[in-house]
Amino acid sequence: MNTEMEYGEVFQGITGWAPHDWQAQLGAAAECDNRLIRIPTGLGKTEGVLAAWLFHAVARQQPSWPRRLVWCLPMRVLVEQTAERCRKIIERWAQVNSIDESDRPRVHILMGGEDTDRWWLQPERPAVLVGTQDMLLSRALNRGYASARARWPMEYALLNQDCLWVMDEVQLMDVGLATSAQLQAFRDQDRSEQHFGKETN
Repeated sequence: MNTEMEYGEVFQGITGWAPHDWQAQLGAAAECDNRLIRIPTGLGKTEGVLAAWLFHAVARQQPSWPRRLVWCLPMRVLVEQTAERCRKIIERWAQVNSIDESDRPRVHILMGGEDTDRWWLQPERPAVLVGTQDMLLSRALNRGYASARARWPMEYALLNQDCLWVMDEVQLMDVGLATSAQLQAFRDQDRSEQHFGKETN
């Protein structure tokens, strides 16, 4: 069975419908890379991205797919909606695959006024972080908003390594979009320099 067919069955088991072409292509990708997904509201962005991540990073444990999925949003109401949707998708995925609750990826909310659970204490476990751009981008810049200063380096490391960022509703992000693009440029530059160093040694 090829990867696309296998993923199509997994996706349908989770959602109840066959994946759209773009969802099937995303799920069949062996490598996790930067993408622009531009589709109308209501066509399953959350399902498409989360199902692909669950398939590759959690179920198959492919090292090319990061173990943390970071969902960055511009508004509080979008965080609550997305987190709830992610929990339902993960619950359905776990039921279909008979996965115990203790082994499921947890969904953590990072948002002002919310009591954030200690997501940073288990960096080895797959997790979904859903938050507002002020909370997430400040931590990625080593200046964690509403976070204890002693924890800044830990959160900075965990949000810049081994994680897949999803920038959703970017038309509402203002300077947050430029900040996220610059952060990714730094990561890409660091990765290419490391690769060049290995080739010359």
